[in-house]
Amino acid sequence: MARLILFIYDLLWNTLVWPCIPILKWYNNFNGTIRQRLGLRMPYIPGAKEVMWLHASSVGEVKAVAGLVKRLKAKRPGLFIMVTSMTATGRDIAAKELPCDIVLPFPFDISWVMQRYLKKTNTSILAIVETEIWPNLILKAKKNNTKVVFINARLGKKAFGRYSNLKQLFKFILKDTHVLALSKDDAERFSSLGASHVTCLGNLKLDSIHMADLDIAEVLKKELGVDDRPVFVAGSIREGEEKYVVDAVKHAMGKSTDMLSILAPRHASSSRILARLLDDAGLRWTFKSNYDKGQAKNIDVVIVDTFGELFYLYGASDVAFVGGSLVDLGGQNILEPLAWGIPTMHGPYMENFAWALEVVGAFTIKVSSPGELGRYLVDTLENLDNNRARAMKARDALNESMGITDDYVNALNALLG
Repeated sequence: MARLILFIYDLLWNTLVWPCIPILKWYNNFNGTIRQRLGLRMPYIPGAKEVMWLHASSVGEVKAVAGLVKRLKAKRPGLFIMVTSMTATGRDIAAKELPCDIVLPFPFDISWVMQRYLKKTNTSILAIVETEIWPNLILKAKKNNTKVVFINARLGKKAFGRYSNLKQLFKFILKDTHVLALSKDDAERFSSLGASHVTCLGNLKLDSIHMADLDIAEVLKKELGVDDRPVFVAGSIREGEEKYVVDAVKHAMGKSTDMLSILAPRHASSSRILARLLDDAGLRWTFKSNYDKGQAKNIDVVIVDTFGELFYLYGASDVAFVGGSLVDLGGQNILEPLAWGIPTMHGPYMENFAWALEVVGAFTIKVSSPGELGRYLVDTLENLDNNRARAMKARDALNESMGITDDYVNALNALLG
């Protein structure tokens, strides 16, 4: 059955790619890359003894492996690293930030195209970042005795549910592959799908977390002009969470908490929703771009409409909440406030950051339901010393977990031999 599905898959690729080309070439990600994606214009590999084909789908995946590529290249300077990416921005970032030898668009997953690439490049090892399971690429790599490894591998519950419907197919594809998973849950899901060699190494992103300088925390708070007022920062607020966050702020202020709240939406569209809700709640607010510390006493809430400040705003806070977690959106990065030792709340939906909870989950504050955020906020502020001590343990755990990049380098070195 698996072979029949793969035959149909390849037949569809071969049939549909040609009529789609006139359309695809108008898209930025495909513009000027069609011949390369079809294997009609091949890269030049200057007689390298070892070639790694590293596939990183887009910007996020490229950035995730930047430290790994730098460390690996330093350890094996003779290793020729060929990076492919689906998107134009991913390729641009790879060319600028990775010490790789060549950056290419990802070829179409057609059996003869992948065979041509693997033979021409004489790839020693195929390293796929995170979750990209391309059947023809993986099967042709194994046929050519190219080792296949997934790095920083993750497989969410929803994707696992879909793949499980074709379990025999994915068992056939993943047989004899190596999986270096970013969390225990991801490792178990890959094993359940049939991957042969699965190891949990942790998330490479842990080594990219900037450990905050605690000495400047007070300076950051003074820059807000809040004196002794407690500061609450709700970061990465996602669609559907706006009302819960504003209700929580209103609830806390109704308990005579003279706090300044800083609300940082993940997307600009949420700013308008937050502004309307704050008006309805009778709270005094301003945008961060208009904020002046001289007016702090007359402001209850600041909506962040600037970029690149959230990490340092966490440093100025007393309590933080990280969004994307009160509604089923997988969570956001809880490690940034914890890097400052700030008591950090999050909701029950943290699937995309299960790897982070494996490190610090014992020290975070889990809000059981959206309507409870206000109560948790008040409780955290009323027991601030105990919660700060707890958050500092999270910071220590985060600090101790660093060094994962070296584990990945060692694993890849062992595969390369």
